[in-house]
Amino acid sequence: MTDIPKDRPDAAELIAVARAAFQAELMPLLRDEFRVTGLMIMNALAVAERELRDPAPGILDAWPVVHAIRAGRHDENSDLHARLLRDAADRVAIANPKYLDQV
Repeated sequence: MTDIPKDRPDAAELIAVARAAFQAELMPLLRDEFRVTGLMIMNALAVAERELRDPAPGILDAWPVVHAIRAGRHDENSDLHARLLRDAADRVAIANPKYLDQV
């Protein structure tokens, strides 16, 4: 069976182009009172692009785990602790990868 070619550009590529255009063409035109909003938009686009390019494998569905921990069902569970640390690192790698360089 042959692979079906992906549509080009894909969603991550479209977001990258939009973010680059926003940064190069629109950010310089924003008045000071709109710069923070512009930076938030650029950051949101960067997060979405990273998430589409490399979705973190195995990110936990947090609420069932939270409820189980609160109920004491995972006390002293070192495997879950390690998995939660990996999950947190995966989430930070998407949301703010520069932070991981600082720790």
